[in-house]
Amino acid sequence: MNFPEDIIVEILSRLPVKSLLRFKCVRKSWYYLLKNPIFNLKHQKSYLLVSRRDYISNGRVISLFGNENTIIETFDDQNLSTFLNGMFGHIRLIGPCNGIVCLYGFYDDIALWNPAIQDFKVLSRSQIPRRLDVVIRGGDIGVGFDPITCDFKVIQILFCMSNDHNLIYQVKIYSLRTGLWKKYEDIVPANIMYYNVWSMVYKNETFCWWAQDGNVEVILSFDMGKESFQMTPLPCDIEVLGGEHRTTRAISLYKESIALIVYRLKEVDKIFDIWVTKELGENGDSWTKLSSIGRLSQVERPSGFWNGEFMLESCSGELVLYDPSKEMKNLGIHGKRERVEVLVYLESLFSVNALSLRM
Repeated sequence: MNFPEDIIVEILSRLPVKSLLRFKCVRKSWYYLLKNPIFNLKHQKSYLLVSRRDYISNGRVISLFGNENTIIETFDDQNLSTFLNGMFGHIRLIGPCNGIVCLYGFYDDIALWNPAIQDFKVLSRSQIPRRLDVVIRGGDIGVGFDPITCDFKVIQILFCMSNDHNLIYQVKIYSLRTGLWKKYEDIVPANIMYYNVWSMVYKNETFCWWAQDGNVEVILSFDMGKESFQMTPLPCDIEVLGGEHRTTRAISLYKESIALIVYRLKEVDKIFDIWVTKELGENGDSWTKLSSIGRLSQVERPSGFWNGEFMLESCSGELVLYDPSKEMKNLGIHGKRERVEVLVYLESLFSVNALSLRM
């Protein structure tokens, strides 16, 4: 029986990624369909990718959770690459972009991973000479897709301290297509917040950080196609950073917008002010206050949004959801306090190894 092509596409889009990988061999038309970026976008399903430390063993566990809070798959130190075993003291999950997650350890341990198809690539270390008159104090990573060259890129920013105690950035960019690093010659126009654990991919080709330009707080963004930075000022009427209650910020993706979350870190019953924007750039104030959530007790920090609901880490290290009906739901995902990393993960068939082998 022959089905119309649109029916076949609809059926295939509902199947798990692992099944689709096998179906590439069924017929040539399916092979090209499954490689089509438009099909990949249609197929994407939303999960939670969570990295945490186990209470008993202290071992790292990374799990993929579905919409019913069920574990789809668990990746621990034993069945992940030995690269993670040997090098990552504290793993950071960065992304995702086109279904690819960047795993980052301090400071040159970087890997790209597609959990859906178990595709994994350790990035080569850069041969670019580093300044000898500075000490590396920290670092951060941004990832994104260059739509012009169809290339996946990684930007590494090292925070360095000079002998006269000035902050200096050393920046380089990795191309997955070439497998090479290159030095970024321009300046970083704002200081990424050193304790910043909130950053995000926006529209696949742009990576964003919370940062400061002098005394002005901004969203610092990097366009992977243009390979240039841009600054977007935060709303002028948000609560001042710091103070008695240590007012702080987080940024996250909310639907098609960038969400800025303002809250008091040291307040017991927290209120979270949510601001959103779809525009990046210095001109105009395009922020809109979406809502205020709370007061919420027994919560530590925000973890982003999932399926329209507000996600937080509780004071006991458990992930919880706050839904529009103002109810708190436990997700049953536990980890050591402030050691829980979570990403909203959209699965894809994108292979980091296939892209790098095409060159």
